[in-house]
Amino acid sequence: MTGRIFILFIIFIISCKPKKENQENLKVITSTDKEFKFTDTDNFKNYIKIDTSLTKTRMWGKLVISNSIKNDSILSLCQCKKDIKNNIIKIQFKTAIPTQKELDTMDESSKKRNRLMYLGDLSNSKTINGQFKFLTIILKDSVVKSINLYSKSTEKEYDGTDFDSLSIERYKINISKFDYKIASDIYGVFEIQLNKPFGFFKNDTILKGKFVCNNWKITEKKQIKKWNIKKSFANRNNDRGFRLIE
Repeated sequence: MTGRIFILFIIFIISCKPKKENQENLKVITSTDKEFKFTDTDNFKNYIKIDTSLTKTRMWGKLVISNSIKNDSILSLCQCKKDIKNNIIKIQFKTAIPTQKELDTMDESSKKRNRLMYLGDLSNSKTINGQFKFLTIILKDSVVKSINLYSKSTEKEYDGTDFDSLSIERYKINISKFDYKIASDIYGVFEIQLNKPFGFFKNDTILKGKFVCNNWKITEKKQIKKWNIKKSFANRNNDRGFRLIE
């Protein structure tokens, strides 16, 4: 074990493959539709734009999931990490859903219970099960460098493993600015389309949400891959959050 990475869920302090840059990337818009609607898959066109009508939200928010017919939402936490020298910001949404085995048997209200909070010791549960999702968007200047969805489960449900990594190529991002030196000035909305289901309900390949940045920590792919969820849960009283062990 080469080190330990601590990521705390703050309960009392509520305080995102390189793309070629083009003229559309640099366009400033003044849209009044902050909650832009889901886009028809056949007419989807990538963009990242400055939107002067945006307003800040909270670190805690809802991640909206859709299959174009059905929509649902789950609680998520947004955290960011900036690189001032290279004008890069990493925006990460953390959320969790039941395992597939659980989803097949539980009622709708149970599916919506927040498993992120379980790891923050806000539950009397004796054990933890679930799929923990890390949607990570990396921006440099006005270009989307990469968008990835990392999944870690308490079950080996991704083709015989407990870890899954998905690269995302289809996105729409409305953002407050392209200068990332002050993280708290970075906020916006996004919509992405996955090439396979998110996993909450059938064919749920569309995600939408709001983000507001801070200068906190994000969790890297290698840390997620090695994370022992049940051990972290057992140690939550000591950590007051969850721990990823490298």
